[in-house]
Amino acid sequence: MALLVLLSVGMLVVGFGAFGVIGVITPISRDLALTPVGAGWIVSAYALAYAIGSPLGASITGRLDRRAVLVIGMGLIAAGALLTAVAASPAVLYAGRILLAFGAGLYSPAAAGVAMMAVPTAQRGRALAAVYTGLTVSQVIGVPTAGMIGFTIGWPWLFIGIALVAVIMAAALWLRVPARIAIAPATLGDLARAMTDPRLAIAVLVTVTVMGAAWIPYTFLSPIIEEKTGGGAGIVATLLVVYGVGSVAGNALGGFLVDRIGANRTLLIAATGPLPFMAALTFIAWEPWLGGIILFLWGMLGWTIGVSQQARLVALDPARMQVLLSLNAACIYGGAALGASLAGLAKSLGGIPGLGMAAVGLGLVGVAHLALSLKLGGRRDY
Repeated sequence: MALLVLLSVGMLVVGFGAFGVIGVITPISRDLALTPVGAGWIVSAYALAYAIGSPLGASITGRLDRRAVLVIGMGLIAAGALLTAVAASPAVLYAGRILLAFGAGLYSPAAAGVAMMAVPTAQRGRALAAVYTGLTVSQVIGVPTAGMIGFTIGWPWLFIGIALVAVIMAAALWLRVPARIAIAPATLGDLARAMTDPRLAIAVLVTVTVMGAAWIPYTFLSPIIEEKTGGGAGIVATLLVVYGVGSVAGNALGGFLVDRIGANRTLLIAATGPLPFMAALTFIAWEPWLGGIILFLWGMLGWTIGVSQQARLVALDPARMQVLLSLNAACIYGGAALGASLAGLAKSLGGIPGLGMAAVGLGLVGVAHLALSLKLGGRRDY
């Protein structure tokens, strides 16, 4: 349990590095004279670097001891955060974000792999949920905490803090993670074979379609809340926290369900469960109390995908666990990019109802995609 808590704290650091910047985009843009497009690249540079770097990094470091990979990942996070903190130009800022993303892309799949191999097979779902609690908690507290730091003592101190904690975490990981954990080594050949195996490729890409659907309304969640409630910043912030709490609950629920009913059935819940709540969020009028219920249930059911998808991928091909987990991590950001792109188009064409139609439409594609993947993968589950 102590090992899982340590790995989860590492995921909290990853989450602060990924999501915290959203809370300080305004002061960063002001200080570095960024255009709106330039400000968008603060997020985009990280997402692209993670999507490319995670599977490549997992393959290149596939024969290294997992403890070393965790430490290297946390070290890159520290270096990237420091480079971001001292950035005096957009180029240095983007370089820092890219380096930070490379570190996160190494750490996250390695932590998931270590967690799964550190417990009996029947407890793997809950082990993954425990580790990813750090990431979901960072979504609840990361943006407001970052904003408070950025607007009080200055945004560089956010990244200095991330760097300091990452250095401490690197030392703790070296001391506390067992050496030579038995995980099948990964190579660039494994990466190529996984990407060209239709059964595995279709399974991994489920993350893109299902999470892409969720990102359509999530991209404009604050404006949706503002329009539906007519409320100010306080109501928006409260309902965003409610969604975040739902996501934390969903992560835990996903681990519980995977161990009880299996990854396949849990994935079906993750793909179908959010659809009526995304529709309700965007199609009907609601007061803050009803919006809170909708947002909590949407977040809870949707976030069961994190554990269930990873557990299913490992069950499909345990020998390629490292590569599949890193590809899945990359697809999370692919889904975010797809959903955000469709969200802008849908909102410009149909307003908030347009977001709902796009989300439900892509969500149904995700359900069909998952059904095909389950058919190709057979009934293998654990």
